[in-house]
Amino acid sequence: MKPAVGLIGCGRFGLLAARYLAGWSDVVVYDAQRARTGRLPARVRRGTMAQAASQPIVVLAVPMSSLRTALRSIRSHVKAGTLVVDVCSVKTLPVRWMKEILPPDVEILGTHPLFGPDSDTGSLKGQRIVLCPVRVSSRRLEAAKREARRVGVLFHVMTPMEHDRMMAETLLLSQYVGRLIPAAGIAPHAWSTPSYRHLAALVTIAGNDTGQIFRDMWRFNPYAGRIARRLQHAHARLLRGVRSGAR
Repeated sequence: MKPAVGLIGCGRFGLLAARYLAGWSDVVVYDAQRARTGRLPARVRRGTMAQAASQPIVVLAVPMSSLRTALRSIRSHVKAGTLVVDVCSVKTLPVRWMKEILPPDVEILGTHPLFGPDSDTGSLKGQRIVLCPVRVSSRRLEAAKREARRVGVLFHVMTPMEHDRMMAETLLLSQYVGRLIPAAGIAPHAWSTPSYRHLAALVTIAGNDTGQIFRDMWRFNPYAGRIARRLQHAHARLLRGVRSGAR
């Protein structure tokens, strides 16, 4: 029998996680906004913070800005040997907080699923996830890898800093562009080129995520400032090139 999972947080991604986790084991879910949990899949039941945090595996699916509060809330409920997993899109600071706040006899695995409700295909096959081992036994890590292979998930092991650098140049950048266009007052057009339709799809995906997600990525990713400066410099160079060519 596979160990039960406690899921803390049931927003858009939390609900998706609950559905997939329910295919693997029983799930106890807790969300401070109880109404958000809505109708839950089979094998998933609502519980208190204490009930969810006392399961053998605890998955934290809360916003980064709420992670430290959640960690302090579960600290007295997690048992020795519990595996705590986060799914934040930034890793350096969340990993540091987990090491600082959680008891030393609790195992920690940082993860970032590189998919979500908008890219869900109904199957985990071919989906990607980053693993950042923090304080986890080799036996447990290998078990997680085996399970990923079994369901067809592609995984890559990297350090939190490597992850955050990559995310600043990919996810954070795509969120930035997807939010910049409507912020500039550029309206969608029904008749457009295929390249614009791809861009419009990026705007739609970015808009489906909350502003809190974007702000948290920008605030907590240590490479966010570098990306902003590179974009500003590139924009200035691009304008200079266009203007000089027009003369």
